[in-house]
Amino acid sequence: MSRPKKNLCCGDKPALSKQDAVLAAAQEVFLEAGYAAASMDAVASRANVSKATIYAHFDNKRALFEAMIGNRCEAAFEGLQVSACYEDAHQALYELAVHFMRLIMAPEAVALHRVIIGESPRLPEVGEAFYNVGPTRARQRVTELFTDLNQRKLLDMPVEDMPTMADLFLGMMKGDMHLRAIVNVPPAEGLSIERLAEGAASLIIARYGVTS
Repeated sequence: MSRPKKNLCCGDKPALSKQDAVLAAAQEVFLEAGYAAASMDAVASRANVSKATIYAHFDNKRALFEAMIGNRCEAAFEGLQVSACYEDAHQALYELAVHFMRLIMAPEAVALHRVIIGESPRLPEVGEAFYNVGPTRARQRVTELFTDLNQRKLLDMPVEDMPTMADLFLGMMKGDMHLRAIVNVPPAEGLSIERLAEGAASLIIARYGVTS
């Protein structure tokens, strides 16, 4: 006779897989200790798994670090399905900008950015790992949005302009507000995520928008 399945109550959360538990523990350890001082033993203890379990999923500390950052980026972007939701280029760009700003301004993201800035001069692999799975994926997602809006005749952006425009679009979000957060300076009065997102979207539309 089979055992009855356990029903989750409304407030319950499904248990994390071992890999997800390791990634969650790794984020905590990297943020607390920094990359150089973080150890696989500490991650294993925090995740309540054996070190062998970690190595079954990740070859080394760099691979774990890359996976942790990549997991954050994928989780942040997966909720925005532009091609299924939008018929207006400005709204699509605005929503993506707000989404990206909320990602990089989250306390955990700011703390991680500080770790990367502090560690990468001595340990170039930290900067490389972050760049490969963080900014590179963000740029790819923005380029995918430009391409989708082009194909649907909502933007008129030459393909050769897309890499530069993706850099500029993301750069508009990583301005004074983000820098202030990184160096622990209070935000400027009157500046908000929504205002920055509106400005970034409007500038793209002003150059590449399609007029009916």
